[in-house]
Parts: sequence; C-alpha cells; structure tokens
Amino acid sequence: MRRAEDLDNEFSGLEQQLALQLERYTPDSLFVQDLKQRLVSSQVFRRRQEIGAVVVASLGLLFVAALAFSLGQLFHRTKKSK
Repeated sequence: MRRAEDLDNEFSGLEQQLALQLERYTPDSLFVQDLKQRLVSSQVFRRRQEIGAVVVASLGLLFVAALAFSLGQLFHRTKKSK
C-alpha cells in the first residue's frame, strides 16, 4: 500500500512540474479563433448536429406515441368499466 502512495505522490509532483512549465505556453487568440471556425464548419461537426436533431425528433415522437397509447388505454378502461 505504501508503494502505491509513493507512486501517487511522484505522479502528483510530476503533474505540478509540467503544469508550471506549460503555464506560459498558451495559444494566441488568432489560433484559437481559426481552430474554432474550422471545427464549426467541419463536416463531422455538421453531421453530429444532424444526428442530434434526428435523435431529439425521434425521442419526441416516441414520447408522443407513448403518451397517446397511455391515454388510449386509460379511456378504454373507463369505457369498459361503465
């Protein structure tokens, strides 16, 4: 158990050293904006949006169908009990 704790402490120290060394290296705003624009206009991003829209529409239809079925069953039971 002691060995695992020592290894964890070593990794924590390494992580802190890397964080301090890489702290001063940040991408400039032009690079970030260009990357963002390329990602938004990429085919993968558009495909993901289309798939997301289809999933949301499908779940909406499934919910409406389940609601209609449940209401139909409720009305059928009330008619049957009269």
